[in-house]
Amino acid sequence: MELYQLKIFVTVAKSGAVTKASEQLYLSQPAVSAQIKALEEELGLTLFERTVRGMTLTPHGVEILSKAEQLLALQRDLLDEARRLRGGLTGRLRLGSNRGASAVLLGKLLAQLSETAPELDVSLEFGSPADIATALREGRLDAGFYTEYDQHELLHSEGVDRFGIQLAVAPQLLPAGFRTEPAPDWQWLALLPWISAPAGSCCGRAAESLFREQRFRPAKMIEADQEHLVRALISSGVGIGLLHTPTARDAAAKGEVRLIGPVLQQVQLLFGCLARRQQEPLLLLVMQLMAQIAADAAQRSEE
Repeated sequence: MELYQLKIFVTVAKSGAVTKASEQLYLSQPAVSAQIKALEEELGLTLFERTVRGMTLTPHGVEILSKAEQLLALQRDLLDEARRLRGGLTGRLRLGSNRGASAVLLGKLLAQLSETAPELDVSLEFGSPADIATALREGRLDAGFYTEYDQHELLHSEGVDRFGIQLAVAPQLLPAGFRTEPAPDWQWLALLPWISAPAGSCCGRAAESLFREQRFRPAKMIEADQEHLVRALISSGVGIGLLHTPTARDAAAKGEVRLIGPVLQQVQLLFGCLARRQQEPLLLLVMQLMAQIAADAAQRSEE
């Protein structure tokens, strides 16, 4: 039994619905249901009655809820005592992130920080992974998310996620019968406007690799520096472009785009800080929290 399972159980019990609990916990509904089932199996008890109106605690569930809340309260007390012993963490933490691949992880990190170091002031700066890495090296940020392409010897980092890059186009731009897999007509696609992230970004690098591999240059390039903007331009039929796999598949599922070819690249997302500062109490805590969040996310994805 893990403490995060108890937290999921308590959240479902309080909200009365898996849907609401998943939103509060930043988890998928299947992941929440799976953890509740695993907890019930380990305890050998049925904790909830599942009805069309939601999740209602059984008599056993009511008793377990009280114990679970006590255990979670003890966890909070332990963290409070640890904070007291080390003098408490106060001051300001400057975090860097983009608005795409790291958004969910950032939300979980902020939630953990609010519990672990409530007196800490956190400021956020958004930018490309290359911008974040540069700001870390120059001391303008304390910690942040960037990609393996932007790693530097001055930075200490941990891998926290991976994502793919896929080519997408609005359905209305493709002629009838156009083959998107396995080998599309690259010369025809080169005639379309291409929407590209900045050259130093992971999508910008992937685009340049694709151009070299297929031996063409688009007739027209449009640069957009945020993935939500790239998605909007592609979906509206302005041109063809690259998206991170989660965004690309979500857009495809909603009928906004068609995906062309397989995943082009896999990119590792990193979270890091200046190597010479990694033993500072605040950064040590932030790196430990982020490592645990990443490990929990990886474990849930395997279940």
